Amino acid sequence: MELRDKLKITHNTYSIFSHTTFYKKLLGLLVKKGKKTVSKRILDKAFLETAATVNLPLHLVFIKIFLKLNSFVETKKVKVRRTSHIVPWGTTFERRSYLAAKWLLDIVKQDKRKVSTSKKLSKELINILQDEMTSRVVTKKIQNMSQAVSNRSNIHYRW
Repeated sequence: MELRDKLKITHNTYSIFSHTTFYKKLLGLLVKKGKKTVSKRILDKAFLETAATVNLPLHLVFIKIFLKLNSFVETKKVKVRRTSHIVPWGTTFERRSYLAAKWLLDIVKQDKRKVSTSKKLSKELINILQDEMTSRVVTKKIQNMSQAVSNRSNIHYRW
């Protein structure tokens, strides 16, 4: 019995989640050499394994992961009169989706275990959902937020 059958996911409900911005960003960042079907299979397998492990519906897995990785600010370097300043910037919804997907896939790529990418991704997703402190992606988000807070005095350099 296939994992998709165990979770009772129909094609109709499954195709709804493939049109979300977060899923599209993950898929776009994961594609190598134009092999979109391979990266889609990796993502689908990872999300289905995660949903089965944490006993949540697939749409709640997407929503919870995005909300835990959602960041409203990011920091950029701005050069003013030969000096660089780190300046916090507000982000749009599309940029938040991109940052969350980028952080997630960067952590998966840094993992040097001899396991498939879908296993690494599902393990990280499970860490995000069950215990935030063991997840390296959440710590990366917290570092981003703390850097934005510590450099909020440079906010006037945005313009």
